[in-house]
Amino acid sequence: MSARYLVRFDDICPTMNWRMWERIESVLAELGIKPILAVVPDNRDPSLYSDPPKEEFWEQVRRWQANGWFIALHGYQHLYETQDAGLLGINPFSEFAGLPYDVQKAKLTSALRILSDQRVRADGWVAPAHSFDATTVKVLLELGIDVISDGFYRWPIRRLGATWLPQQVWRFRSMPAGVWTVCVHHNTMSEASFEAFRTALQRFAPQITSAPSVLQERTAPAPNLADQVFALTWRAALKLKLRRRPLDP
Repeated sequence: MSARYLVRFDDICPTMNWRMWERIESVLAELGIKPILAVVPDNRDPSLYSDPPKEEFWEQVRRWQANGWFIALHGYQHLYETQDAGLLGINPFSEFAGLPYDVQKAKLTSALRILSDQRVRADGWVAPAHSFDATTVKVLLELGIDVISDGFYRWPIRRLGATWLPQQVWRFRSMPAGVWTVCVHHNTMSEASFEAFRTALQRFAPQITSAPSVLQERTAPAPNLADQVFALTWRAALKLKLRRRPLDP
């Protein structure tokens, strides 16, 4: 089986870069791509204030979900409280990792209440800064979320009781067989970056799938030794790159 790709957009919120997003959404619609959207329920992060808040934001989210787009809970307020890198060990800051169970549960309960009030279903979880811990997963499962978009694997796996759709790359490139999620931060995208991204979408469109399609194909197994070795190797290589250029959280 050849490589297949998922496309994930982080930091979706009322004050995101709407001018850039409208151009991206037009390309997605043209190519029939149904991405993962990581939605911040109650954004308080000043770095995500790119444009004035869009009043019809939640109406837009409901429309995306009705169109088959995968809506993921992207934390609560996108504010980092700890210096804990969590399970993935990438960014040394987190909104959740290292916090007590009751604090994490209060945050996630409040986040999900906002989505529920807006008649939006949380299809999965995307951690701000890729940082969360086993307690986060425990609370998510208790609250009915059992899909996580993260992890350095080649295929979806089952870990800590949840299904992990791996997220390993931040740009399109030719990859071996597997399911590869490309994480995009459109709020900081330049004109040149947009043009390169549009070209890549057009090139890889035949191999781009959707999260629901991947989840329906087969039951994700527990990671075997090869999966674990791959994850450790991939993380080590990524951390070397991060020394030169940090990830956009």
